[in-house]
Amino acid sequence: MSIDKILEERGNSYGSFEANVKAISAIMGELHKVHNDKEGHHLNLLDATNLQYQVIKLVRLAATPNHKDSWQDIQGYAKLSEEYYDGSK
Repeated sequence: MSIDKILEERGNSYGSFEANVKAISAIMGELHKVHNDKEGHHLNLLDATNLQYQVIKLVRLAATPNHKDSWQDIQGYAKLSEEYYDGSK
């Protein structure tokens, strides 16, 4: 399948790339603000990237809440994050 066809299918499923980037950016901005208000500094790149993986899936789920694969991805990211932060990996 061509990349153009894949992008068309993703756009049909999740909405435009631009709309998704704006939503992800807005959410990440709020997460940075919450962290900054509590800790006095922005999230570090590792923590922000970790959260962003899950935010991307949440934005996609807003368009397709019944998409099982996205829910499974969030579960996987949460497990990997938990293992990372508790030092088991």
